[in-house]
Amino acid sequence: MISGRCLPLLVAPLVITGVTVAADNPGSHQHGHAELQLAISGQKVDLHFQSPAQNLLGFEHRAHTPDQQETIDSVVEWLSETPLINTSSITCILESVAIESEFAGNASKPEHGQHADFEISQLLDCPGLQSAEALTTPLTERFPGLEHLDVAWTGPDGQGAVVLEGDGNRFSLRP
Repeated sequence: MISGRCLPLLVAPLVITGVTVAADNPGSHQHGHAELQLAISGQKVDLHFQSPAQNLLGFEHRAHTPDQQETIDSVVEWLSETPLINTSSITCILESVAIESEFAGNASKPEHGQHADFEISQLLDCPGLQSAEALTTPLTERFPGLEHLDVAWTGPDGQGAVVLEGDGNRFSLRP
């Protein structure tokens, strides 16, 4: 099993190839863009997703209306309960999740004009992962504001990267 402490070591080769985490590159906060990084070992996946709040909520400020607060609550709940990748035929099992965001109550609230992000870490158990031809993500369907999802992975068969655009939700781990 891959622990959260090992993820940076496993993802380091991805950083060298040009795929970086937005926290390491403050200029990378771009509306419509997000990053999904995967470290795969057997049927376990350590996952890190980072996105501007605008992509997920439609805004980056404190809730001003009950509808905005409902949107925040709904998105945080969905991210807490939904595996962010699956195999084409089987839903992965969410073993643990951590959400870092001003909107999840664990960071200072964004001020007017300030950027706000979501960072989600998940540990998944994905039965059949070793034989899966492709993986899918529900992110692009759930969040239409997400126009470009940079996906990068490392695992026993090597590493790779792909950009999912629009409602694209499927990618192959094999060349």
